[in-house]
Order: sequence, then C-alpha cells, then structure tokens
Amino acid sequence: MEDSLLVCKEFEIFKIEYWMENRYSFGKNRRITEKEEIRRVLLKGFFYPGNYLQIHYLPEAEKRFSIRLLQGIKGGYKRNKLRRLLREITRIAAPLLKDGLYIVEGKKMALNISYNKLKEDFNKVCLEGNLWQNS
Repeated sequence: MEDSLLVCKEFEIFKIEYWMENRYSFGKNRRITEKEEIRRVLLKGFFYPGNYLQIHYLPEAEKRFSIRLLQGIKGGYKRNKLRRLLREITRIAAPLLKDGLYIVEGKKMALNISYNKLKEDFNKVCLEGNLWQNS
C-alpha cells in the first residue's frame, strides 16, 4: 500500500514537472522572429550589459524572446552550445520576467563559461535592469 502511494506521488510530481516544462516551452509563439521587431527592440528598447551577455528590453503586452550571439564567434559547435545555454536560461526565467520583448545576446567571452556562471550573470543583469516581476 505504501509503495503504491509513493509511486503515485512520484507520478504526480513528474506530471507537474512535465506540465511546467511544456507550459514554458520556447516555441515559435514565444520568439521574436521578424527583423522589423528585432530592429525596433534594438533601437527603442533599454540596454542592460553584463560580463558574458547583454539584454535589450522593450516593454510590451506579451512576453517574447530572441537569442542572438555577437559577431566573431567561430566554430558552429561552440556557437550552438552557447545559444542552447542562453535559450535554456531564458526559458527557465521567462515566467518570472516582466512582460515585454527581450533580446538576449551572448558575448564571445561566454564561450568557456559554465552554465552556472552564465545564469548568475543573467540574474545580475535582470536585477540591475529591474526586469523581474516582483522588483
């Protein structure tokens, strides 16, 4: 009886985690895809630099994101790895950020940085820019 309850609770936790993962996915409806929108955020939005990344933010009614890398990053493997890390950090933080359009740009220095340091820098930039919902 206890084993079945434990399995049931583990399954419930798994369902909640799976729901959260799918609920905050990084699908096309959550991305900025048009060049005009990207240009508008870069020109009219606020700019918050960090050590390994920089964020451009423009307040809007909906939350959407674009992950970009600054020029000069050679090697597809390294470039794609950095892009995946930035996408994952942004995906996890998305529910806690204010509504608006975000462009997260990775710098060349971020290539050899661990996930945790990159996440710390992301958190620091969001805190300095007052991008969290509660702040």
